[in-house]
Amino acid sequence: MKRRRDESSVLAFLAATAIALGTARAQTAAPQPTVRFAGKPAGLVSGTLPVSVLAAEPVERLELFVNGVPHGGAAGRAMAARLNVGFYLRRLRVRAVGYDAAGTIVGEDEMTINDPRPPFRVRLQGPAAWPANGDVGLFANVLRPAEVRLAGVDFFVGEDKVATAAAPPYAATVDAARFPAAVYARAVARAGDQEANDVLFFGDPAHASADVTLQQVPVSVVGAGGAPLRANELTLWDGDAQRAIEGLVPAADQPLHVILLIDYSESMLEELPVVKAAARQFAQQLLRPQDRLAVVGFNQGPFWLTGWTNDWNAVAAAIERGKPRGQTHLYDSIIQMLFELQKTPGRHALVVLTDGVDQGSRFELDHLVHYARYAGVPLYPVIKNRLLSRWMKLGVGRLQARRIARVAEDTGATWFIIQRESELASVYAKIAQELRQQYQLVFRSDAGIPDQWRPLKIASADGQRLRAPRGYFP
Repeated sequence: MKRRRDESSVLAFLAATAIALGTARAQTAAPQPTVRFAGKPAGLVSGTLPVSVLAAEPVERLELFVNGVPHGGAAGRAMAARLNVGFYLRRLRVRAVGYDAAGTIVGEDEMTINDPRPPFRVRLQGPAAWPANGDVGLFANVLRPAEVRLAGVDFFVGEDKVATAAAPPYAATVDAARFPAAVYARAVARAGDQEANDVLFFGDPAHASADVTLQQVPVSVVGAGGAPLRANELTLWDGDAQRAIEGLVPAADQPLHVILLIDYSESMLEELPVVKAAARQFAQQLLRPQDRLAVVGFNQGPFWLTGWTNDWNAVAAAIERGKPRGQTHLYDSIIQMLFELQKTPGRHALVVLTDGVDQGSRFELDHLVHYARYAGVPLYPVIKNRLLSRWMKLGVGRLQARRIARVAEDTGATWFIIQRESELASVYAKIAQELRQQYQLVFRSDAGIPDQWRPLKIASADGQRLRAPRGYFP
């Protein structure tokens, strides 16, 4: 009963807020979105997410969609819902749609959840039909990656520019009489040399965007001295279907972003001097002028020791500053860094230096396996654990080793469990070499296929040994 009372209170509050917003709009004549989310989360979201939607006239009913699938609705101009995001993380596109008394779509808002690089997109809201006179409110909802700096949004009626909004809320008020029988309005979001456009035709139902089917996966050549890869010498199977390779971009043509995630928990106290020395050497071997590396420590959560840099001396100095303490939230920290890496352009890799023991994470290993696959970032675990290595020689610990290997191989990387300090130099040399010989392979998948793991196989006609993901999420 308590939960029902709480939800009723939330709905009453939202309804009162919606009425207040409508009154304020009538008093100030400032345009407001017809439908909007009361708050949009930033960063990773797991578990249960409360979602609140507010609306204004002429909305009479609200409906929520998650990845295009209806997820409940409510009569009136306020709606509260609980979205079960769970712990098997994936991108979710959440859309709130408002309908008038006739059932016509008169407004909508959208947000993405767990999307590190949302598309740069603008959605224009306005009246269902262009009136003969009076003020018309136009509102633009802008979706963009974090690194895209928005300069402003231009509003057009037909091809006549009527306003520019430099800061949110991106809105414009237009005298309808200036544009008799207007057919459409347009919004253009500007960010440097990029533009995002949307057109709203009056009298037409709201539109939905088409899904892009272009896929990119990393492919590395294993070993030194191999010939450069050529697209016409590769064969790609997407499940049972053979696909044409649209492009093969070599490492030299793309910047590389690597996060070096270092275990600074108390369990690594004895291992840390070796880890520090190896990390310094790795940065020195790997970095080119166009590449960037960030050092992130973790114990009960991740903490950035550097920003993105190509200065290996700065990397070495940062590593020395970390002090071991606390538990090892290994799975939580890896998932967070996979999310962060996807925000960067070009190629990516996550190298994790740890003893391989998780203590206290909210996420479990199965959740990590799923998200590593979903992110598509090569994940290189380097496990410096004398005890685990010793157990493996006795036939113990093989299950844990297989699960670690599964995470790495699914993402197109490899893994290492080492015992002696002398092994680290060759381990890091191998990782650096693979990353220098990494390509981005581009192909198209079928439109509308389910959002689930699909097996992938890439073979070389020359017999070169390749390291590639064993599958992908469309």
